[in-house]
Amino acid sequence: MTRIYADFLTTKHAAAVPTGFTVADGDLNPRLMAFQRRIVPWATRLGRAAIFSECGTGKTLMQLEWGRLVHRHTRKPILLLCPLAVAWQTKAEAEKFQIGSEVKVCREQADVIDGINITNYERLHLFDAEEFGGIVLDESSVLKNYTGKTKQQLCNLFTQTPFRLCCTATPAPNDRMELGNHAEFLGVMPSSEMLSRWFINDTMKAGGYRLRSYAKNDFWRWVASWSVCVTKPSDIGCDDEGYDLPELIVHEHITRDETTAEGFLFNTGNAVSATTVHREKRISLAAKVKVVEGLVLGDKNKAPWTIWCGTDYEADALIKALRGASGGMVEVRGSQKPEQKEAGLRSFSECKSRIIVTKASLGGFGLNWQHCHQTVWFASFSYEEWYQAIRRLWRFGQKNAVHCHCLLSEAEQSIKKAIERKQKEHAEMQEEMRSLMHEAMQSLWGGNNRPTKYTNTLRVGTPSWLHSKTLKTK
Repeated sequence: MTRIYADFLTTKHAAAVPTGFTVADGDLNPRLMAFQRRIVPWATRLGRAAIFSECGTGKTLMQLEWGRLVHRHTRKPILLLCPLAVAWQTKAEAEKFQIGSEVKVCREQADVIDGINITNYERLHLFDAEEFGGIVLDESSVLKNYTGKTKQQLCNLFTQTPFRLCCTATPAPNDRMELGNHAEFLGVMPSSEMLSRWFINDTMKAGGYRLRSYAKNDFWRWVASWSVCVTKPSDIGCDDEGYDLPELIVHEHITRDETTAEGFLFNTGNAVSATTVHREKRISLAAKVKVVEGLVLGDKNKAPWTIWCGTDYEADALIKALRGASGGMVEVRGSQKPEQKEAGLRSFSECKSRIIVTKASLGGFGLNWQHCHQTVWFASFSYEEWYQAIRRLWRFGQKNAVHCHCLLSEAEQSIKKAIERKQKEHAEMQEEMRSLMHEAMQSLWGGNNRPTKYTNTLRVGTPSWLHSKTLKTK
């Protein structure tokens, strides 16, 4: 291969172009761990980057330090967007780690200071995006929906913002559209171009896309050029000491209810579906609430409890049953005003209430509840909600074994099987993603950015009638 042709191939290799600035190690917050001291300067040098880091690995500290450095560089305010009630938790982290920049929780543009400004996604419309030198998306999985209102709004508002950072736990490896939306928000590549380059329509799944087999390495190499994926420090060559997860103990409580559904002679539901699950939930509700009542009210240690329900009627029954619990109880539901939701979530976060009853869609993202290691889960078909809800408690830094009490009726075994299948698929694909990302990150971070040599693995034959024959001449 000639040198000129090799250079030409290099220009065709997709990779994010750094637009940021260099930071010396001595300029970093001394409280950063070794692996964090590698990630933060990488993100500032890149300018627009994503940190996909597992729960409990210090994303809050990294995004605050990134914001401080970008503020110092641009001399403009930084906006940090986060889920409801996470703003005050983030500010507390800034005080704990002594971030060398002024940090304020803001409700509108008039509150903005010359420093790091934290607000909730619900209040984004009250801010002027043009006034900020950098934007941080905490729990950036809000970008997941390809055509979602929030994703479109964020991409449109901050398209001219010079510095952008996305932070979330390891993204779902089987939802690669989430990666495309991150790339689009960061200005690396439109998600539509990502699909056309590396994906093909999956004819077995309506509206789905499948990664082309021959493009796998090139795709993950591109992802690694603008994001870092860390499940533990050793993923980027650092020591894992102190990053061992405690035990997760899942207790299954299978309830039996003799009550029959209207129009049925007996309860026949051997396999509930997404369309029949609510009927079964109502039938088995009383028995499930009785189990929760025994667990929580019978807890001699008076430990904090997180109770994840899926519906308002489940919440109503739980509140009624647990009304006499000691230590205080708070409920957060969707019909409440944002201020009420935030107050309820903060009450439990700050240990002012011993018990919280809520849904994973409301309290399952961004919050750090390491003070709690007892939880109840009203089973549902959503693996993502299950994963996020458990991760509020079961995360690096948790000192106790986490006990999760899953409530299932006899007819809800199909939910258990669906969650186990999704969990197995997630683990397999996450390992594939981690392995490929690890290889790509080591290559890129080590300075090897040369195109991969093409090796032909397919031998193609030609039909016999196309073969030439030598004609004999007299």
